[in-house]
Amino acid sequence: MVLIALLVVFLAFFVVWKKRRIAIVLVAGTVFWLLGSLLAGPLVQLASHGYDSMNEPRFEPRTAIIVLGGGTGYDRDRRLVPKGDSMTRIDLAASLYKRCIQTEKACFVVVSGGNPQHHEQSEADLYGGLLVDAGVRRSDLIIENTSLDTYENARNTEKILRSRQYDTSVLVTSSLHMRRALLAFNAFDLHPQPAVATVRKARTWWVPRLRGWFDSSNALHELVGIVRFHVWRWIGLY
Repeated sequence: MVLIALLVVFLAFFVVWKKRRIAIVLVAGTVFWLLGSLLAGPLVQLASHGYDSMNEPRFEPRTAIIVLGGGTGYDRDRRLVPKGDSMTRIDLAASLYKRCIQTEKACFVVVSGGNPQHHEQSEADLYGGLLVDAGVRRSDLIIENTSLDTYENARNTEKILRSRQYDTSVLVTSSLHMRRALLAFNAFDLHPQPAVATVRKARTWWVPRLRGWFDSSNALHELVGIVRFHVWRWIGLY
């Protein structure tokens, strides 16, 4: 979406600024060339700075494991499935839950994600069924299916945890999303341990590649979200 918005901006300049059309085309071509090649790796590194490796969270007597939704989509058989790397978040959350239970601690899982794509199920409802299939007890599973963005994930999860007793919490999401997610959770005085489910490797090329544009778009989405968070906090909207 970020690259599409950038393309729309260049098209608008091209239409309005008629005397500079050649320059606009050259600048746009250069920008998109770099985003698909040399800039992809640095942007991924910047967005996931500090969370570009797996880590082992610690379990305490009462541990809350929070899983953030990453979207839903349809497979070739038109079945609704977790989108992108979301399945790795489910797998990691289930694994952490099993290990936590094995240590004879009280553990529960909060899966947070609404239905921004307007599919037949929310992210949380779909992921919740998969978590149960992976071994999470239904009695230890809490579904939060109204959040439409990361800020709402944090706000709605805080409301749930406020009514529960817990000693520590673990936040499960991707390396690219973790930095922005923790900012949102910290804003609600929640300070979960990060548990990275998927590490996005920083790669660069001399010639643009589809993977390069994909990585740049995702990284820019997170970076813009981080900047927006700080701006909105500064003006008092958060």
